[in-house]
Amino acid sequence: MTTTSAGPESATPAAFSEQDTLLLKRLGTTLRPRLAELAEDLYRHIQSQPESPNLPGDADQAARLRAMQKDWLEKLFAGPYDGAFWDTQRHMGERHIELAIPLPQIWATFTFLRTALTGAAIRAAVTEQIDPVAGITPLLRLLDACQYVMSTAYERKRLHDAILALRRLARVYDLEAFFHEAAKLAIMEAQADGAGLLCQEDGQQLQYRFFHGLPAAYQAFARWSFPDHLGTSGAALQRGEPVYVPDYAQSMYAMPEFVDAGLQGSLAIPIPGPEGLQGVLAISWFQSQPPTRIPEDRWDHLRLITDLLGANLHREKLEIRMEGLATRDMLTGLPNRRVVTERITTAMARAERHQCLFALLFLDLDGFKPINDRLGHHVGDETLQQVAHDLRSALRGEDSVLRYAGDEFMVLAQDMTHISEAEAIAQRMVETVHRDVHRGELTLPLSASIGVSVYPFDDGSAEEIVHHADLAMYAAKQAGGDQWQFYDNDIGEALAERQALVHDLRHALERGEFRLHWQPIVTLSPRQISGAEALLRWQHPTRGLLSPGEFLEILESLPLMQAVGHWVIETACAQAAQWHSQGHCLDVHINLAASQLEDKTLLDFLKDTLRRHPTLQQDHLWLEIVERIALRDIPATAAMIRACRELGLHFSLDDFGTGAAALQYLVELECSGIKLDKSMVDPMRNSPKHHKMVRAMVDMAKTLSIHVVAEGVEDHQTAEILDAMGVQHAQGYLFAKPMEAAEMTQMLG
Repeated sequence: MTTTSAGPESATPAAFSEQDTLLLKRLGTTLRPRLAELAEDLYRHIQSQPESPNLPGDADQAARLRAMQKDWLEKLFAGPYDGAFWDTQRHMGERHIELAIPLPQIWATFTFLRTALTGAAIRAAVTEQIDPVAGITPLLRLLDACQYVMSTAYERKRLHDAILALRRLARVYDLEAFFHEAAKLAIMEAQADGAGLLCQEDGQQLQYRFFHGLPAAYQAFARWSFPDHLGTSGAALQRGEPVYVPDYAQSMYAMPEFVDAGLQGSLAIPIPGPEGLQGVLAISWFQSQPPTRIPEDRWDHLRLITDLLGANLHREKLEIRMEGLATRDMLTGLPNRRVVTERITTAMARAERHQCLFALLFLDLDGFKPINDRLGHHVGDETLQQVAHDLRSALRGEDSVLRYAGDEFMVLAQDMTHISEAEAIAQRMVETVHRDVHRGELTLPLSASIGVSVYPFDDGSAEEIVHHADLAMYAAKQAGGDQWQFYDNDIGEALAERQALVHDLRHALERGEFRLHWQPIVTLSPRQISGAEALLRWQHPTRGLLSPGEFLEILESLPLMQAVGHWVIETACAQAAQWHSQGHCLDVHINLAASQLEDKTLLDFLKDTLRRHPTLQQDHLWLEIVERIALRDIPATAAMIRACRELGLHFSLDDFGTGAAALQYLVELECSGIKLDKSMVDPMRNSPKHHKMVRAMVDMAKTLSIHVVAEGVEDHQTAEILDAMGVQHAQGYLFAKPMEAAEMTQMLG
């Protein structure tokens, strides 16, 4: 291609003659009626290619893209072919990289256009009585020139964007944030789908540390480790050079776990460091077609990214070493009090996230001062070292011990499900410390007074948890030492009562003590029963019928919740099938706990349950989740909801209005309905603010075609207000209290 150039930005292909321009215009006039159709063909051609990107899914965006292509085709034949025309071609090249359309796709597009337009040009030449060769030659020259200019602009912008991204990358100092920025750049350079950082653990194992852009099935490997000689990552470490396989499943490096997760192509680049290789940057293809080879210019950028990643990993190691010196007790080697607040805050967050218990044990050594004074400071130091060693040895793997001050230690016990575990740990600590310390013929006793604060029963800030454990420790010391005590006797009694309830819950399912009661859902105008909500009850052998408020929170913290949840779904579906077979087409609402929503087997269980009850009308089955659970992981929740919707089931957000949910989340979650909580509905009669809030929710729900049920309706005035707002469904004591299935059946008539 011949060019006239005044610099990179002004380079344009050779000029087209007036005769060329005239021929192209005549051809454009002839083709104009077919340009819209040709633009559609071009769009479909792009979509059909193996390396096709994710084109805009939004209808408006797709329409704009089609319009852009049609406009480009019209201007292609309009002339004049001056600087403004070639600027437009450069802009089109840049727009393609913004749409993430690979450069080979641009080339394939022009190949398609040459074929399509050449045929059209020949037909037009016959119609216009033009020499076909004379008409086709400038057309092919024009397409070649446009492809050249677009490709050049595309590459120039890609390089420019890469340089900008590398500059931004150099200004990111947090390792996790740095990795995500580096991963985005690496994915863009390799035209891949995701990336992960693998580091060596325990010398001979590889484990993922960070992910970016990888599917959930792949992120399940977050805590999984594998030998550092396996897979493409292991091979890259062993060789000390990148390993790329475009067909992972058929390669010698394929690992079944990753094949099952959908990995199609894999690029593993070892990460260098001053002390040797530090890990691997693993770039992955799942949806996109892996290229046959990685272009050499892309390799340069990818190697630079891994070099920068290596520098940040090494810097992190140095920071950890320096932090260790500042936060480590030099005598015992234990963490010191500088990390107390951070460790406790982290443990509290973990306990809340995993619905488990966390205990802080505050230990003070009884009799240490006489040992230090009478046997000497060196004996005192040796005693502290030995106690620290013994405490560490006596702990579970998930627990930790630190030296708080002088002769005070702290133990952080995590991931407990029963208060008895905290008791056992405290007793073991008492027994571990208890000993006699000798020097010559002189023997002095040593023991520990321990205060125990258990979260979340003892709620508060990290500092308050420490203070409470400290108070309990002094109470143990005042009681004579060599023992442990909970922060508060009342709390201790409450914990013991809770433990007894946990014990009874474990036997409730096998003894058949759980019951389902049903509360009708009615239409407000006219008043008719349109549905029923299944509510769990516990027929306790000594305490009688218990409502969910007396046991559900404890039940949801136990693994038993899965089995109970299955029982609820099975029982409710069986009853619903019976009603439906009798001609009562009720909407049946079933509540799901957090653990059920996160259970990967839930979908299969629902399918099996529906198969067991063929008379159940699936489009009348509603699954309810409270909004705080739904918003924990919106993408995961949305995926589960979509899968259930494919079965014909509906999802509804329960207790709507009590948490952080906005109606916009309903769109993301694709929920079909909401339940307005009693705390929002009940005050409407006397609170204009609540009245306006509920009306706003109802109006927006109507706009989104979301089904609304008002809960806790207990008087006629509230029902009338809701009816006037356009709320069609409600439940509450005004209509009926929860009842057994037989009574509900009788009410249906």
